[in-house]
Amino acid sequence: MNSGPLDRPPKPPFDRERFVFKILAVVIGTQLLIYSLAAGVCGQRALEGRPVGQICPGTLEQLQGGCDSTLKLLLALLGGAALTRLDR
Repeated sequence: MNSGPLDRPPKPPFDRERFVFKILAVVIGTQLLIYSLAAGVCGQRALEGRPVGQICPGTLEQLQGGCDSTLKLLLALLGGAALTRLDR
């Protein structure tokens, strides 16, 4: 039995959409991890009695803006994928 390179089954084609969605999931997860860490630190400092405005300026606004832009990007990608499937 010869097990050379010709005996292997062919590789499946590269799935670009799946790759993009996996990368997007990693980016969104990392972004949420960073923002939740920042919110936790700001909350801890607020519980210690420090003024939050001086310690964490704009953290909640940045969190809201980041989540909004991530949702817009996800909806745009899903809409683009739906449009390309309609063209086929």
